[in-house]
Amino acid sequence: MFSESEEKAIADKRNHLQMVKEGTITFQDLANLKMQKRVNWLKEHLEEMLAKYRELSPEEQAYKIVFFEYMKINPEHSEMVRVSPKKIMIKSYNFCPYLEACRLLDFDTRHVCQIIEPSIQKMVELINPNLRFSRNYTNVRPHKEDFCEEYIEFL
Repeated sequence: MFSESEEKAIADKRNHLQMVKEGTITFQDLANLKMQKRVNWLKEHLEEMLAKYRELSPEEQAYKIVFFEYMKINPEHSEMVRVSPKKIMIKSYNFCPYLEACRLLDFDTRHVCQIIEPSIQKMVELINPNLRFSRNYTNVRPHKEDFCEEYIEFL
């Protein structure tokens, strides 16, 4: 059902969530780990990524860098819709290891994604300090739609 790399990603996320469940680490510890990993990656690649996407608006740069370059989401599994001159909505249909790990361990994706959201916000701020990332937690898999609804806005 899943590729070898997807199975590995699920196992990684499951291990982290299992440690939270067992009390070995807290959700805040997990959030800090994610933040540090993402910030380190972005600092290492930011100059190159901004040059690659220099022709795009700041919100589109953040979308491409975070979703495609960092998360390695297949562009065919993500849809960007411009909802205003400075705001985009992203419909993410992609494979998500957190979604699968939450299913296995009976965690609510709405809660887990809220814990991890600041790390994505930090990434978009490093791309441009005027960017804001958010999610519509009503439309987060598997609760309502078959996609997760996310936004990046230039303030």
